[in-house]
Amino acid sequence: MSIKERAICFSAKDIQKHYGATHALKGVDLEVREGEIVGLVGENGAGKSTLLKIMIGADDPDAGHMTMNGQPYEPKNPMDANRKGMGMVFQEQSLIVSLNVGQNLFFGYEKNFRKYGFINWPRMYREAQQVLEEVDVQNINPRKKVNALNFATRQMIEIAKVMNVTRHAGGAKCVILLDEPTSVLSEEETQNLFVQMRKIAARGHGVVFVSHRLDEVLEITDRIYVYKDGASVGAVETAKATEPMLYEMMVGRTTTSEYYQLDKQIKPSDEVVLEVKDLGLAGVFKDVNFKLHRGEVLGMCGVVGSGKEDICEVICGDQRPTAGEVLIRGKHTHFASPAKAREAGVLMIPKERLAEGIVRTLSVENNIAASNQELVSKGGFVSVARIRAQALRWIERLRIKTSGPKVLLMQLSGGNQQKTVFSRVLASECEILILNHPTRGVDVGAKEEIYGLIRDMMGEGKAVILLGDTLDECIGMSNRVLVMKDGLMTGEFYADANDKPSQVDVVSLMM
Repeated sequence: MSIKERAICFSAKDIQKHYGATHALKGVDLEVREGEIVGLVGENGAGKSTLLKIMIGADDPDAGHMTMNGQPYEPKNPMDANRKGMGMVFQEQSLIVSLNVGQNLFFGYEKNFRKYGFINWPRMYREAQQVLEEVDVQNINPRKKVNALNFATRQMIEIAKVMNVTRHAGGAKCVILLDEPTSVLSEEETQNLFVQMRKIAARGHGVVFVSHRLDEVLEITDRIYVYKDGASVGAVETAKATEPMLYEMMVGRTTTSEYYQLDKQIKPSDEVVLEVKDLGLAGVFKDVNFKLHRGEVLGMCGVVGSGKEDICEVICGDQRPTAGEVLIRGKHTHFASPAKAREAGVLMIPKERLAEGIVRTLSVENNIAASNQELVSKGGFVSVARIRAQALRWIERLRIKTSGPKVLLMQLSGGNQQKTVFSRVLASECEILILNHPTRGVDVGAKEEIYGLIRDMMGEGKAVILLGDTLDECIGMSNRVLVMKDGLMTGEFYADANDKPSQVDVVSLMM
């Protein structure tokens, strides 16, 4: 039976949603059939995450209607949605880090393990182990605290927790929502996730997959919905779709060979602004040597655990090296903290946006001003007018979708939060920037703008260490590429605008 002939397990029609003056959803539609994996793509602010929050019961629509397995579907909250067969992996993790893995997997379902008022913990942990094994998550003790796990492992626990919804469906068809689940996963972990998604679809359940990585969407889905500015642009069968087609539908223009704006790539100066000599961190990396020049983008490539991110943490003062030295403009330096690095003109965009990059309960304007208070001060006092003017300038320049600079950052989409982080770093006027996945969770249109800003910064004499979101991005944006493997530098490639190294050559030194 073809997918077109299968029953519809979920349908959303003409869904409307306002947040104050912002019309977030303008009558969007979505249909998921049994055994189908549906992709959902669109620029930041297109309405993808808003629709998913409505589907999981975390928000209510202003108009429109939904059905689940042919019955009206109006979830009161995420727990109610789970009971009705809808589960979701949120873009920003929802695990309770002070609890262990087993407690998180069955949070809200403890009554299933309770007898005579007491929880049968051994039984819960046995079932937790079964859930983990079903999604091929190995060597994780269900009794281990979540705060002891790395970010990527936590994401797999999130996925296992949601996949567990299908185990208690009682024969009914479920729908699993995945909002940017691969953004922090390695290639191997991403492929494992795809295996689990296919398993769920093979059991007749539906999957909705949201990703800004169009190659992933084209690889795993059966059909793709495109949203733009809160409205449905159209749906296309994946077999008939291409990246340029989706790009044009999303942003209203075709992609070009100048995606990375190679015509603006400049030749760095001979001036060395940062040098690393025999740098090491016991058990993580060793014997790392490189120079960073003014006007240069230095890309660092390597798989998770290669040591590239730890090198950047040492440079910006997050960790203390156990060997070697860091020189800033020829002067031996050790930063006791990121604040000290900031004073010396070194600043990093962190990979984990929520944990390290923003304060969600502060406004957009205050987040942008967080790393450059001296620039918005007057006579020793912070100027509200300068904070406002600075925020308005960056909101316009980076096209941050917000109804105003005073809006709380938690009210913005994930991609617009990321652009706010980028604005903060750019506004700081630091000369040496470490960009750790600066386009993570950002749509293709916004990526082009960020690439343009990076090119402009190089023209202004800044220097960048780039840990790209993809290998293609790292190569495309860099003047030189350093390759890390198992804590060692395994290669260096020059990446002139007209002579970029191939991904195959770079990967051969990473794996």
